[in-house]
Amino acid sequence: MITMQLGGGGDWISTILWFLMFFVFMLIYPKMMIYQIVTKIEKDIIELEKVADKGKNRILKKISKKPSKELKQKVSDFMEFFIGVPVSMDPYGIVNKVHKVIKHAEERELGFVKEIAPHLSKEERKDVSAAIQHNAGLYQIVKIIRHYLELIKKYKILQIAMIIQMQLPLIKKIADALEKSVDAFVDNAPIGDGIGPLAVASMIPTKAKIVKMEEEQFVYSKVKIGGKTVILSKAWGPGTTIGYPGKFVQKLSKKEKIDRIITVDAAGALEGEKNGFVMEGVGVGKRGNEIIAYHGYQIEEVALRKNIPVDSIGIKEVSETAIYPMIEDVYKSLPKVVEKTKEMIKRGKKKENILVIGFGNTSGVGNNVSTMKETEAKIKKNIKKMKKEEAEKKKKENTIWNKFLNPF
Repeated sequence: MITMQLGGGGDWISTILWFLMFFVFMLIYPKMMIYQIVTKIEKDIIELEKVADKGKNRILKKISKKPSKELKQKVSDFMEFFIGVPVSMDPYGIVNKVHKVIKHAEERELGFVKEIAPHLSKEERKDVSAAIQHNAGLYQIVKIIRHYLELIKKYKILQIAMIIQMQLPLIKKIADALEKSVDAFVDNAPIGDGIGPLAVASMIPTKAKIVKMEEEQFVYSKVKIGGKTVILSKAWGPGTTIGYPGKFVQKLSKKEKIDRIITVDAAGALEGEKNGFVMEGVGVGKRGNEIIAYHGYQIEEVALRKNIPVDSIGIKEVSETAIYPMIEDVYKSLPKVVEKTKEMIKRGKKKENILVIGFGNTSGVGNNVSTMKETEAKIKKNIKKMKKEEAEKKKKENTIWNKFLNPF
């Protein structure tokens, strides 16, 4: 009875044909799926390669108006530069090991840029070095996807193909963030992660004395706020760097009395949370992966040894916006960040020496209030550009959707 129903009637030939078609379909369908997914992934890889090549060309144009074949090859080769994280099986001295590796890597990167572009200033070399690092990240994404694509094609594994296909929207989102960051660094534009340094720079008066610590790539200035002595500090700008805040605090604590530390930094937000929301906390803001986190560890070590309380102010940002040119919501949080910082300074004992650290990448951000006009002009220009791009993207999407709904 069941056989008759499956066959669509009592005709046994129809039943056999139905079963044959079913088994043929079961054999062919996975291959059809793999073919479709592979075709889509190949198109996406080509698209990502174009994005990475575009970024590389932007870097080359920053270095030379007419880059030679040799220069192009040198930059391409350096995109393969890697940093080996020290072994942490024996944790003793791991922080100093990480510092040494990071310092050496930075020297190598800046040395390479100086070799291929000796005419650029020290600040511009930092910008180009950061742009190369992030563009290398784009190429790395392309290489990883291509690796899995070749595995799919070689072994015909549908499950891997489907996983890659599902992950592609997130991968493209990361690639888009890296693309925008390359443009930002080439143009020396302030990025989302620079909100901490931007807040501190806006609090340092034009006439205030600025002390530069060359080795730590940090600057600081002593000012009076609410009757208290406040040391305002940030990475040395406007070149692209986060400096060495941990080493800076270690050195500064030996020559200055510090009663309290306040860190001002971008903080990770979940999808759906509002960018630019200003929050308070205690302890050093979380600093991402272990290569970056060692800065926080060094500050914590000084704070613990000298019994210094650490407060923090965080500005929420969805992860990818931290490396974008600074978005409007984050920029608009600046007055609130400064207000919160001053409120936090005024709390506590009447007589305190407070160290305020503007954590983050100081790309495009100068070292005091006199540079704010130029910095804010760059931010506003990029906000306008991003709004235009977003409007064009929505218009394009609406056009495609309308064509789909009304094909004739």
